[in-house]
Amino acid sequence: MRVKVAVPATVANLGAGFDVFAMALQLQNEVSVASNDSGALTIDPGADAPGELCDPERNLVTRAFMHAERALGVEHAGADFTWVTRIPMSRGLGSSAAAALAGVLSAVALHHAPWDEHDVIDCAAALEGHRDNAAAALLGGLAVCAPGAQAVRIDVPDELRAVLFLPEQTLPTQASREVVPRQLSRDDAVFNASRCALFVRALMARDWNSLGVAMEDRWHQAARSALAPHVPRLIEAAREAGAAGAALAGAGPSVIALVTGDHSPVEAAMRDRAAAEGVSGTTLVLPPRNFGARVDVRP
Repeated sequence: MRVKVAVPATVANLGAGFDVFAMALQLQNEVSVASNDSGALTIDPGADAPGELCDPERNLVTRAFMHAERALGVEHAGADFTWVTRIPMSRGLGSSAAAALAGVLSAVALHHAPWDEHDVIDCAAALEGHRDNAAAALLGGLAVCAPGAQAVRIDVPDELRAVLFLPEQTLPTQASREVVPRQLSRDDAVFNASRCALFVRALMARDWNSLGVAMEDRWHQAARSALAPHVPRLIEAAREAGAAGAALAGAGPSVIALVTGDHSPVEAAMRDRAAAEGVSGTTLVLPPRNFGARVDVRP
């Protein structure tokens, strides 16, 4: 049996929605899996991949595959893995969630498991830790993850474009997460809760005039900006150039600006401000993706 899994990039938080929101974008990794009779897992991650990616015990795709097999209670299956990686790693675009989801979906497909989408999200999140990214990657659109409730989604208007500035420097998610305060004042909690409500309303009503306010944050961005000082300056540059809203992309260090119409001025402004700050990087413009991961199974 052969399985091909395509999993999109995702950007979480989007301002005030820390651990709540994530949006799927039109950029994907593709993992191909073929069952074998040896019982072993083999990996071909591509010629330029780091050596540790060839170790099934360290590679997140194969770790997720084995994790899902244990959760399913099925006998381990041998499989040969190959893939095409397009989602930049450690840039806030959900690369680790995409890898974990690809592994879980591969196991579910190869074992003909009866899991529904929420079982898949639970399994991927239990291993990788980011339910918001996993939900958006599986469901597409804007995923909303509320503790104690199943993830839900809404469509993102097609006219939006995500303009991303991706620094050359990476920022490990764990390091970025550790600096986030564990407690909020009541005023800040109300501020962020209100911005989450405004964000959903702005997307559903296509009210781009309120999106900038809706993407403000008083919880995680200031703390994370201590590790990536360019972030507030690029957000400011994007807004001044006409972006409807802008925020840190996931745990960073990338910045995302949401734009309608001509995105060129925003892209140029982010590049220019980054250069002025001495930050090297590239820009990427992506449409939203209102469908999630895709699995193709063949004999």
